[in-house]
This record gives sequence, C-alpha cells and structure tokens, in this order.
Amino acid sequence: MLTLTKTAAALLSESRSQQGIPDDATLRVAPVGEGEDHGISLGFVEAPHTGDHTGMAHGMPICVDAQVADSLADVKIDVDTAGDTPQLVLVQDDA
Repeated sequence: MLTLTKTAAALLSESRSQQGIPDDATLRVAPVGEGEDHGISLGFVEAPHTGDHTGMAHGMPICVDAQVADSLADVKIDVDTAGDTPQLVLVQDDA
C-alpha cells in the first residue's frame, strides 16, 4: 500500500495543523481527472470512504481510494527539497 516517508508525514502534519484540521484527520489519496489528464489528490477527511484501503505511516492515518490503490501499491510519498518550497513527490518504494 502507498506509504509516507517520515519527512512527508512531518510536512503533512505541519500543514494539517496550519490549516486548523484536527490531529486525528486521515490523509486521503484519491483519483482526479480522466483519460490522459488523470492524477491523484491529497486531502484530509474525518474518516475513510467505503472501500478505501487504510493504513498508518509515522503516526498519520492514511486511506487510498480503491480505484488507485493497486497502481500506488509500491509507491511512497516523499518530499523534494531541491527548490525554494518543499514539494510532495511520489517515488518508487524499494523497501
């Protein structure tokens, strides 16, 4: 299942706090768009949606929409710090 690095979990926790989102909110990964213009969205929800795959990474609850769970099974969310602002990125999980 998709997971997070410690750095990504810390960045997301900080963002959640800055936005006033409760600490027990779940990070949800869901599909957006269709065809060649598809991608994923990240957001916080009170609880996983029916059919979501659920897990925990570095103290952060995560749920992944069933439509994208298989394609993200060997992926983790990390942080790219090369630019001026840290960016979340998807990388292959070699663990």
